[in-house]
Amino acid sequence: MKKFLAMLLAACMVLSLAACGSKEDPKQDDQQGGAQDTQEAQFDENGYMKMDESYLSMAAGSAGGGWYVMGAAMNDLFERNMNVHMTLIPGGGSTNPTLVNEGGDVQIGFTYIANATAAAEGKYDYDGAKCENLKALACLNIRQYLGITTSADYTSVEDMVANPKGLKIAVGPRGGGNEIMLNRYLEQLDTSLDELAAQGADVQYISASEGYTAIKDGNVNTCNYQAAIPLSSLVEALASLKMNFISLDQATAEKVADIYGYSYDYIPAGSYQYQDSDVGTLCDTVILVINSDVDDAVAYNMAKALAENKDALVSAHASFEAMDAQVMAQCGIDLHPGAQAYYESAGLL
Repeated sequence: MKKFLAMLLAACMVLSLAACGSKEDPKQDDQQGGAQDTQEAQFDENGYMKMDESYLSMAAGSAGGGWYVMGAAMNDLFERNMNVHMTLIPGGGSTNPTLVNEGGDVQIGFTYIANATAAAEGKYDYDGAKCENLKALACLNIRQYLGITTSADYTSVEDMVANPKGLKIAVGPRGGGNEIMLNRYLEQLDTSLDELAAQGADVQYISASEGYTAIKDGNVNTCNYQAAIPLSSLVEALASLKMNFISLDQATAEKVADIYGYSYDYIPAGSYQYQDSDVGTLCDTVILVINSDVDDAVAYNMAKALAENKDALVSAHASFEAMDAQVMAQCGIDLHPGAQAYYESAGLL
């Protein structure tokens, strides 16, 4: 019954749009076979809702980074299964919710559950401005961990804070999830990246891939990143350079997690070369957010394509292996009505 009602809801959305743009005699309804035939006419043979060709812009991460590659894989999937074409633009985990909420140039983007919930509620970095047009499309169930590796003698973040003059650290682009997450940890130590820079640290706002190139070249001695396991640029760097993995103090990290909605978890021992023990750290879960003005049929079809084509996505990027259709509707914020209609029709909500 629940699945039938959801499919009926999806059909009604299309019917209402058609009614708004039509001046034909309503008696024609009787000549079209009734609601059953109309519902069937709104879906193609693969179960996608019929829709006009659509062009969207997606806010990803740093150009060439993981989210960029994943976004390109999604675009290929959408183009094969439906009339949706996406242009990728650089973005960041904290800035993407605002871009998507504003619509206009960006309609869809990657972010984390903690960022999405804060943006929807207007908390923390969103300065009391609720992102009311921000809706969820899908939880990708990809856990991304804050990682800190160093070729220097540092044993903890607290050690770096106590000895800033020798610190040369790549922290990710400003506004990116890893830069913000590290700053929130430093906040509990009564300092910040800007303060460390003022005390003599060399803080470089470059991507993880650029950071690990720099650490191999000797231009930095520490890299901070947020990524799923494994991070390819770290794997490549470890092939030629031994590094230490820095654990966060558990009590401090759990305090940050409680405040901002992160999780405290571990990068399992053996995830990387030279990593002999579990690394305690902060992590968050990747989701896709979408502007509420995107057509319901588009959101329905995108959710369907993601939920039913995991293998195609995994072949493009290993991080998609974590995707689980059973949790795709669990995003921490309200779903787009079109996506919700799909999840209900598929028995996923």
